[in-house]
Amino acid sequence: MKKEVVINIFINSCVLFLLLGEYIIFCLDSSIFSLKFVEVQLLFMFAYSVVAIRIIKKQWISIYSIFLTLTCLFLFVRPFLHLFNFSFMDMVGYNEQQWFRLYDNFSFSHHTLVKINFVLIFTLIGLNIGYLIGYKKYYFTSLKKNLKTSYSKIFNIKIAYFLYIVGAISFIIKVALYVNILRQYGYEYLYTGNYNLPWFIRVFDDFLYIGYILVMVNFPSKKRAVVLSIFTIFLYSTSLLTGMRGEFFTVLFSIIWMFSKLYNWQPKLYNILLFGLSMVLLGQSVLMIKYSHVTYEFVDVFDLILLFFYSQGVSILTVGYVIEFSDMYASFYQGVRYFTAPFISMFLTLTGQKQPVHLAAPTDIYNFSDMLSSYIDLEGYKLGVGYGSSYVVNIFSFGADVLGVLIGAMLLGFVVAWMSYKLIYKKYGLFICMIMLPFLFWTPRSTVSGLLMKYLFAFIILYGLVFMFNFLKTKKK
Repeated sequence: MKKEVVINIFINSCVLFLLLGEYIIFCLDSSIFSLKFVEVQLLFMFAYSVVAIRIIKKQWISIYSIFLTLTCLFLFVRPFLHLFNFSFMDMVGYNEQQWFRLYDNFSFSHHTLVKINFVLIFTLIGLNIGYLIGYKKYYFTSLKKNLKTSYSKIFNIKIAYFLYIVGAISFIIKVALYVNILRQYGYEYLYTGNYNLPWFIRVFDDFLYIGYILVMVNFPSKKRAVVLSIFTIFLYSTSLLTGMRGEFFTVLFSIIWMFSKLYNWQPKLYNILLFGLSMVLLGQSVLMIKYSHVTYEFVDVFDLILLFFYSQGVSILTVGYVIEFSDMYASFYQGVRYFTAPFISMFLTLTGQKQPVHLAAPTDIYNFSDMLSSYIDLEGYKLGVGYGSSYVVNIFSFGADVLGVLIGAMLLGFVVAWMSYKLIYKKYGLFICMIMLPFLFWTPRSTVSGLLMKYLFAFIILYGLVFMFNFLKTKKK
């Protein structure tokens, strides 16, 4: 297996050097490059990555395979749809020449469209090389370890169930409050800053996920783990009533990975495909309910599936934006600004200085998502309209072009391998990994620095667990 890893690192490196030569030619004269030519390269590189990881790992479910799939969904899927000339988007007002339209009066230049694909290919190669290097470094030593080494006495089962029950009640209350707000004011109202949940709900609803992890790291019987996992997924599915899909799906994939890892469960490929199709239909149904005021003339279910992929691929627009206006928004200063934005936002929130969206001035905007949304449509932004971001934007915004993307993606790929084969075998490691996992899966649509925040957040929780464990221990005496 070590030989297979080395061979794949070599193949990715060879492709990288060929691509660098191609990119130099592109920089000299971008007009000679066909958009579909680079889209084909992206497609083949992604297909190779999926097959290579499957051959090396001998299984379908892993942190990297899920992360790669979600990266494809949020960033690669629109080039693939364009490559195969699907014309179904006519029904929502887009023709074949407007696949990468940013907003009504603006479309990306040919140079930007081609460069988007180059950036995505460099990202994919960087992820592969970084992951494979980390895999080679950590996987083979992890074979000698046992996951139970991550267990600690502070993961008290009584504390776990207490947090789980409190979290479940708080989560249901949160969903009920959101549904009530949606019925009265509409979806966008939640994102304007006009409404905030009660503080105890904002704090305690996270206990549902934390409590689930704590129960699972106590290694319950497989039967009990199945029941708990299904019930937890059911509770999170209630959030779909609010039209919000991100939390449900990232937690769902995290639970699937954890169950697979703890109980050595690997479903067949056709089961995975069937599950994926059902999730696509569910996700698109929720989206249509959420935007029930928009009408579409569907031909069949296939159109519904294609529309789902197209709508989820909106994150590629953020990559195009930072490329098209790189003179303004891609520099070391901007990169640091976007990277630190989540920390600044958290500080302002904790100190009561954060302004609601509808009152925020341009100087109060720190993260890329808000900057993009306010630049495109300031009034829409103040009403809650947003375009999201991506870890690719995070990396590219430091101003080092594709070289920076390559290095940043390698580091992220290495972190994924470290989480998969090193972190989870450390004391508290499995718990920390599970706290980080939902955000890792969301980084194709968000900032990568949030992953560091979750890592720090996990330690805060651990200190709280230590306090609770010591309190119960003292009380027994």
